[in-house]
Amino acid sequence: MTEAERLGWDAIGVSAPGPYVAEIEQLGIRHLPLPTSSRGWNPLADVRAAVDLWRILRRERIDILHTHNPKPGLYGRIVGRLAGVPIVVNTVHGLYAGAGDRLLKRLVVYLAEAVASRFSDAELMQNIEDLELTNRYHITRRHRTALLGNGVDLARFDPDRFDEAERRRVREELGVGDDQILVGTVGRLVAEKGYPELVAAAASLPGRYAVVAIGPDDPEKPDALGTEFAATASAAGVRLLGMRTDVDRLYAAMDLFVLASHREGFPRAAMEAAAMGLPVVASDIRGCRQVVDHGGNGVLVPVGDATALAGAITAIGEDPVTRQAMGDASHRKARAEFDEDQVVRTVFSTYHAVAKRKGIAAVVADAPESLTPVIRPATLADVPHLARLHREAIATGFLPSLGSGVMERLYTALLGWDDAVVLVADGGWRPVGFVAGVTDTGAFYRHFLRRHGAGAGMAAAPRLVRPSVLRRAWETVRYGGGGGDGVAAELLSMAVDDGMRRRGLGKILGEDFLTAMTARGVTAVRVV
Repeated sequence: MTEAERLGWDAIGVSAPGPYVAEIEQLGIRHLPLPTSSRGWNPLADVRAAVDLWRILRRERIDILHTHNPKPGLYGRIVGRLAGVPIVVNTVHGLYAGAGDRLLKRLVVYLAEAVASRFSDAELMQNIEDLELTNRYHITRRHRTALLGNGVDLARFDPDRFDEAERRRVREELGVGDDQILVGTVGRLVAEKGYPELVAAAASLPGRYAVVAIGPDDPEKPDALGTEFAATASAAGVRLLGMRTDVDRLYAAMDLFVLASHREGFPRAAMEAAAMGLPVVASDIRGCRQVVDHGGNGVLVPVGDATALAGAITAIGEDPVTRQAMGDASHRKARAEFDEDQVVRTVFSTYHAVAKRKGIAAVVADAPESLTPVIRPATLADVPHLARLHREAIATGFLPSLGSGVMERLYTALLGWDDAVVLVADGGWRPVGFVAGVTDTGAFYRHFLRRHGAGAGMAAAPRLVRPSVLRRAWETVRYGGGGGDGVAAELLSMAVDDGMRRRGLGKILGEDFLTAMTARGVTAVRVV
């Protein structure tokens, strides 16, 4: 929203009244209250909130509606479309049901998401696991769904801003001595954030451990933790600091960070802690797995396991060498993966892509049009885009003639093959180019036939009735690469989006591909 204001747009925040409104308004962002909105599930209040939102959208003549969170994201997309908003984008911060939830809950959540997503122009997923799930079950439309990621202000959450004197000063304010291990967590005071497990773990920690929890009450939530829990926490030695605006200072005073949540989308607090160079102990759940590399910059523990939580805390706390190494790894990971500016650019790139597709580019004329593509390894979530790029760039080729189903199985097989290199040029909203190849073409096609041959055959069956197509398919799967010169490695396919051509992107992809092949011991690559 601050970037929108910087561009001269009129950014408006619409939400229920709450503790963050004053902070938003201090940034110069207009806030319109939605007093009928509630955090808990209240169907009557939700209908009223939807009606009030429709009135706001019509009155303000909104050009872009960007919805967040489960309930506003659900009714907001539908209301936005019905109110005639030209561009509707939604960010999924974490699907409200996962593999560990009851089947009925998953069905309800996935169905609601599937319906609401049909009213949006784009769906941005904060974590890769949600993206893969929605693609697998066709909950959202693949061509309108992309990975957003998440990020924090790396300038603010920078450990170099705080010297040892400041760290000691904050610890003195908290009553923590130099010889103590300060463990911290940040999150709303609800059971879903894992506070009961953290308190149970804290009760078993050695006396030199101090534990602080930063975060506001959330009385509207059904799992809100009240005064009785506060007394239990105090008895276990956990200090509840409440809402704080100086969390960066508090991170600087900590020795390690804990997030015992039961559900997360892409936890901001854990990213902030990582950026501040702290080891992170977190639940082994979606979102946390994107922040913590188990054994690298922290430890993942089973959800709800207070004993495992305490064990991980003490294992890191009692080993200063490991603590330092994990903290350094956290800082490096945050600098590489959790840049808030990249997320902002992706959002505006999405606005541009939608506006261009709908022929209303003037709506976002002042926004940054595109990102400098980032070259990265492809993931399963990229498979539909790889097939699309291949089909668009080589429309008259043999593989596109077999249909998208065959092509998606081919690229899925490549990503499951250890000796394949598949790189994409990520343009923010979606991949805008790719290159794919293998170290041994014959071995790959044998792998493809074993793992995906039946499915590919069924997908291509309607087209294989023609003898010429069947013969070409057979020649393709029997192709062993090489040409009598002993070169087994091959660049199989490469494509760049029409809008990104003549920018040197193909050359960059090719060079990075050859570098990756060289790292695998390949000295020659065939290009057919």
